[in-house]
Amino acid sequence: MNSQTTSRQTTFVSQPSQSTSNNHQSLCCYTNHTSHVQVIRLVNQSHTNWQRVIFPGERFLFEADSESNLEIMVNEAVSSLVNCQKLLVKLEA
Repeated sequence: MNSQTTSRQTTFVSQPSQSTSNNHQSLCCYTNHTSHVQVIRLVNQSHTNWQRVIFPGERFLFEADSESNLEIMVNEAVSSLVNCQKLLVKLEA
């Protein structure tokens, strides 16, 4: 039986939060819609510093504050900078 299955992988990163009254963390989601491997990095967030490799079709869930930006790199060059407000997950009640 030769069947090809394409699976989407979802990764979730949760950093220990440092509660402050003006630092509200929200759930965000980024999906690599390209056919290239990307490296993403969270910037403008003082208490968190991470970067991850995201494969084509992969979804990545993470927590970020409203001031954060997601830097997306392809071939070691920054291709775009996205404000995390645009990546917020809308939760239905």
